[in-house]
Amino acid sequence: MTIKKTIKKYIGTREAAFLLGICCQRVRALLYQGRIKGAYKDKDKGFWQIPLYGKRQMPIVISGKRGPKGVWCHRRRKKPTKIHVNQHLIKANAKRIKDDPLMTPEQLIPVVTLKQTNRNDMGYQMVIDGPCRIVYKPYEPLPCGAHLWIETYKSVQFVDTQFKPVTARRPYKDIC
Repeated sequence: MTIKKTIKKYIGTREAAFLLGICCQRVRALLYQGRIKGAYKDKDKGFWQIPLYGKRQMPIVISGKRGPKGVWCHRRRKKPTKIHVNQHLIKANAKRIKDDPLMTPEQLIPVVTLKQTNRNDMGYQMVIDGPCRIVYKPYEPLPCGAHLWIETYKSVQFVDTQFKPVTARRPYKDIC
């Protein structure tokens, strides 16, 4: 008789946020509430250690007692995150700058679009933590019409014009 020993894999808050499809700040709030199963804070380094469970290798979030149901992902993403630059908004910004040369960067419309499963967010610039690829498909454009985009399975961090990630990500519905 052999005993099968399973080794748990642990991840940090950024990786957990990517897998769950929520922001790092929300993951930290769930951690402080004790709602992520098996998570603990490493005493030596001070980082959160979040275990992955099951065949899907996902963190398990314990449901809250009140309020709306959580909107985090329960499965690993099968499709990559897609990033593209909207050329129509670049032209609109150029026209706005021509009309008002004293316009600040914060007054411009964000042109970088991040597409993840069921969300579209826009920003000025972003950092991709890991491998990515540039895709050009003139005969198979995205539903938005983009022919050239970047794909990645790694986490993407928005950065605004003052390099503050907190105010950088803006939902598409708030812009257009």
